[in-house]
Amino acid sequence: MTSIQEFSVSRTTVTSRISQSVLLIAVFWMLFIASGDNKASQGKIIDLCVFIVLASMWNLLTGFSGLISIGQQAFVGLGAYSLIVLANGVGINIYLAVIPSAIIVAVISIPLGLVAFRLRGGYFAIGTWVIAEVARLIVKNNQSSVIGAGTGTSLEVPESLKSGRYQVTTFIAISVAVASIVFVYLFLRSRFGLALQSVRDNETGARSLGVDSYRVRFVAYIIASFFTSLAAATYYIKGLSVQPDAAFNIGSWTAPIIVMVVIGGIGTIEGPIIGAVLYYLVRDFVSNHEFFSDPTFLIVTGVVALIFALFVKGGIWGLLLRKFPKLTVFPVKRRLHIENFEFDQRGN
Repeated sequence: MTSIQEFSVSRTTVTSRISQSVLLIAVFWMLFIASGDNKASQGKIIDLCVFIVLASMWNLLTGFSGLISIGQQAFVGLGAYSLIVLANGVGINIYLAVIPSAIIVAVISIPLGLVAFRLRGGYFAIGTWVIAEVARLIVKNNQSSVIGAGTGTSLEVPESLKSGRYQVTTFIAISVAVASIVFVYLFLRSRFGLALQSVRDNETGARSLGVDSYRVRFVAYIIASFFTSLAAATYYIKGLSVQPDAAFNIGSWTAPIIVMVVIGGIGTIEGPIIGAVLYYLVRDFVSNHEFFSDPTFLIVTGVVALIFALFVKGGIWGLLLRKFPKLTVFPVKRRLHIENFEFDQRGN
């Protein structure tokens, strides 16, 4: 008897195909709600989708490239005010202005990144926060009628667009959330994504193999700015009013984002989604009960995030993987399969 081995490489698994099918059903369910007239449910879907995008983008920076940013609120505020400028100042349709506003912020992020990337480690984290504060002060001191200075302004919605605003905004929010997750998934499966993760794991080793750590991280920074501002513009179409101190508020944006990612599972695609869903459900529950104040909610979520960071570093998704090792939704790594074949000299 003679034996041979046959090798094959795959990325998808049975659990990933099943999980992705479940997620696809959830997306269709949200689209069904978006097509209705229930503004309360549509508003919840918009908020949830925005949280998923924001958490996924912060995770792309920190979880996959190793850059700790505490200034993501800069892209939220810039995305909101870019939308205001394009819609109120230029007169572009509010829905058509969403993508151009994100492109503008992505372009602005290039010089901001050139400044931030001169810093390393904790200095980079502080630098991103300082950049966000500078952006807030610049907007807050802009006295033009379009910006509205410190008092803020409101998005001008034509009468023809007011009736279906929640429906269209919900469709946009779902599209942005799906696009961000799919993009991160495909990005991380590419050679560029592999280079990004190698820099996170061992920057010196990655450089020795020819990886340009500065370039791959800078690209991730620009991608994060684009999708973050895209989600912010979508959010403020629902909210309409924009105020600098709220749009550039670290407590309203970056702090909850960090909590979502840490609780869900940093450095994974699935973790931020889980964290965003859980955070939103808890926040929605708290908002409906008067005995829970906002400060109490922030303190509790902060303590929970600290506990996870210290004792459950893989987050909820990490706990699930330890319990079910073969569980996966968005497989990034390649899997080698080996099959043994035995046959006699007659070829049987």
